[in-house]
Amino acid sequence: MKIFFLISLLGTGIFAKAFAEVPESAELSIRAPDYKIDWKYNAGEYLIYDCERKHFACVNATGNDNCVEERRYALVTKAAVYPCAPLKKFKNKKECVENNYKIVELDAPKRFCYPK
Repeated sequence: MKIFFLISLLGTGIFAKAFAEVPESAELSIRAPDYKIDWKYNAGEYLIYDCERKHFACVNATGNDNCVEERRYALVTKAAVYPCAPLKKFKNKKECVENNYKIVELDAPKRFCYPK
């Protein structure tokens, strides 16, 4: 019965329409201007390195400010490992993501997460 239903959908074109490609311009117009990357960050133009989860992220101003404060506290308390590293502000999210792809091969934990 399930196979018959799927074949019926394929035959009517409903299935194909549901998975049709969205033109890039239309896709960009429906994206939220401030979307969540995950439970901790919203996307933005600030590049940080999250030492706890070991990844780069392009976050908004709030995410960057939280990173700055967490790092400042780690420096004051002389923590053995820093929670994150605020790195750079870019012109926009797109520029941040493009640069993020270029630097993912860096040995970030040794450079950003441990006291010298």
